[in-house]
Amino acid sequence: MSLTDDIKNQWATGGMTKKLLIVNIGVFLAVWAVELLGWLVGNSGIGALFLNNLMGSNNWAWLARHPWTPITYMFTHQAPMHLFWNMVMLWFSGQLFESLLGGQRLLGNYLLGGLCGFAFYALGSYMPEHLGLASNGPILGASAAVMGVFIGIAAYRPDMMVSLILLGAVRLKYIALAVLVLDLIAIRQGGNTGGHLAHLGGALYGFVSARQLAQGRDWSKDLVDRLERLFHRLKPRKKSRMRVEKRPTGKPAPRNDAQFNTMKKQHQERIDAILDKISKSGYGSLSKDERDYLFKAGNDR
Repeated sequence: MSLTDDIKNQWATGGMTKKLLIVNIGVFLAVWAVELLGWLVGNSGIGALFLNNLMGSNNWAWLARHPWTPITYMFTHQAPMHLFWNMVMLWFSGQLFESLLGGQRLLGNYLLGGLCGFAFYALGSYMPEHLGLASNGPILGASAAVMGVFIGIAAYRPDMMVSLILLGAVRLKYIALAVLVLDLIAIRQGGNTGGHLAHLGGALYGFVSARQLAQGRDWSKDLVDRLERLFHRLKPRKKSRMRVEKRPTGKPAPRNDAQFNTMKKQHQERIDAILDKISKSGYGSLSKDERDYLFKAGNDR
């Protein structure tokens, strides 16, 4: 199987976490390829122009001419290590999120966390000057979007145990708290202020969306549902020249209410048992069957 076929297979059969990884890595390779082309032809402006049209900016005149950048910035990286650490964090938090809440909510948290992060970055320019929160530089990277995912799952399952190298099993809420404290310290020190403000914006969305979900308001999935309906309407429909006649086939007898309620209860009991196991021993303690069952249940929501 060629590399292209392997990527297509991962896209078709993998979950949303893998799709987000593929998009981020693909955009990075595109940026790298255009910059390489510019270097080969002796015109570095080609790469700079391409990158500038993907990065976000708090310049409103620029935003008016590049309205897509609040979305594209969260998939764009230039430095290899920036991409690497963001993808490590996305893989770690994305798998946890997707296994519990499904791929649609993962995508929604990623997008809305990134947008909330962009808003924090842009609004930093309007804060009192003595706070030093203004950022004159552009913004790029998946950090804010990933924070929306990571803090989202940490707020939804704060006592979940995860295994970390050197530290062993740690509750998810303590990892989230450490990450937030480091961002607050970094803002105070004045390094990459706009980026760290964006992290906090993504984290805020993740926390609030988890609380809303617990109360029955599903912001992230609602966004993705609306986007899917929009794309479906915009997608051109092909007229079929063939007429397909369906013949009645043998179908299983419909389940009555008692059977349905029994199956639903058994399903929920198994989900609860798996979640209890995660809380006590961490996600890594699950068997392959348990992970597959949890993943399927999350996608069916």
